[in-house]
Amino acid sequence: MNEILQKLNKKFDDKYSFLKLYEVLFDKNSNLCTFTFLFPFSHEDLQPQDRKEIEQFIKDTFSFNCDVKVKFKKSFLDEVLIRREIGRFFKSEKQSVAPYIFDENITITQDDYDISVQIKINQDVLSMLDEQELKTGLIKYLSEKFIANFSVVFLANEDSLPQQIDSPDLEPTASNKVERYQVEILKKIVGGEITPKPEYIKNNNKPKQSVILFGNISNIAKKTFTIKKGKRAGQEKALYTFTLDDGSKIECVYFCSKTNEKVMDSLENNMSVLCVGDLNYGLNGNLTYYVRKMSWAHLKEGQQAQREEDYQHKQVVFPEKIEIEEQSSLFEKKIDYNDTVRGKTIVVFDIETTGLDSENDEITEIGAVKVVDGVICERFASFVKPSISIPQEVQQLTHITNEMVKDAPSIKDVIYDFYDFCTGCLLCGHNAIGFDFKFIKKAAEKAGLHFKNQIIDTLILARTSSLRLANYKLGTIVSALGLTLEGAHRAYNDAFATAQVLLGLCKIKK
Repeated sequence: MNEILQKLNKKFDDKYSFLKLYEVLFDKNSNLCTFTFLFPFSHEDLQPQDRKEIEQFIKDTFSFNCDVKVKFKKSFLDEVLIRREIGRFFKSEKQSVAPYIFDENITITQDDYDISVQIKINQDVLSMLDEQELKTGLIKYLSEKFIANFSVVFLANEDSLPQQIDSPDLEPTASNKVERYQVEILKKIVGGEITPKPEYIKNNNKPKQSVILFGNISNIAKKTFTIKKGKRAGQEKALYTFTLDDGSKIECVYFCSKTNEKVMDSLENNMSVLCVGDLNYGLNGNLTYYVRKMSWAHLKEGQQAQREEDYQHKQVVFPEKIEIEEQSSLFEKKIDYNDTVRGKTIVVFDIETTGLDSENDEITEIGAVKVVDGVICERFASFVKPSISIPQEVQQLTHITNEMVKDAPSIKDVIYDFYDFCTGCLLCGHNAIGFDFKFIKKAAEKAGLHFKNQIIDTLILARTSSLRLANYKLGTIVSALGLTLEGAHRAYNDAFATAQVLLGLCKIKK
């Protein structure tokens, strides 16, 4: 972006040196690239001829295979706007720190174009951060959003961390039906009394306060850190990390006072404990359980078998081998592929759903093929029974009716089998990142599974290839590559066609 401003100022002898390039956005659907420039709030609006001059300069100087639009907006140095951008920075760039940043702890002072930002943050959190890196990142971010000179100072807030507050356990409201274990408390370890109604770990995948969990502990580790600021600066403090496992797992942190170190040191792997704490994003960016209270406990009689049954899975989808002869008419012999495909095992998948909203709609079919070193060798296909009805217009598009899925397995069973099918593989789909994987990820998380596979998106591959098409729908790309797509909008057929597209785009031309 600096290059654009440099060339602009050189071309017009610094006539537009007051401008700052705020962002450049490319909309793939409309094939439109939008440039947004900032100018100081004290500066008069740009004249129409100036706007046209800048837009024409960008079109003439930089070659874009798309339409170009230029926008201009004033850089208002309003405290509300600056606070909002500070919040966005932490949520997008430093997600693990965001829960500890509050508007009331941000002080902003302004002297013309010099802006000073003072942020109070919990001293325990601050002591574990690279303060200079955080300052540099925030200043860079704000400087890109406003025309001003920013300075940032972090101060230690001596308030206790949320997980150290001895708050009462929160009971779910009547409308919150939460799956819980029945446990019996044996002895308190740290903190106060706990209401023995733990939830299943698998049902907790978002930040939440005062959560009661039960499980076996493992990977116990004690760490110490030095408090850098405040009244306790220079003092060492202990924290314990461990894994809590009830069939699903979550990483845990307990900030320990001196008086509790002895009993925490006595903990051993495989002990069963009942905990109260808060779920929040940790400093590593993962959801972490910050423990406040802990007691030794065990499941009541009859609960163990029920617990194991909850996590038992019976296979419902059986992948099938695809004979090599089936492909002989599709692909030439001795085809060489680039590194995207060569030597890789890739699961190319597609789904059909009841609608487009991944939050409210559900999967009705999953289809996939496995590609090993450029050869399609295995298929996975299954209907899925949704808990909601398939709308009529979706039935007409996919030709999947409510009758066809009424006896199909549930998504929980199918997603387990699909997870196993994908283990150790790359994933690939057409617009998979923007659509399909959102549904897969949601279904997996509900079943206590987490797909960590890397994803190849053939929509992105096609757009960045040498193909120049009116649109980049799957059918259009299939035709452009001289392939065929039969039975579109059925998961397995679309997955097989997407695999052909992947191989076509990655084939090395001789």
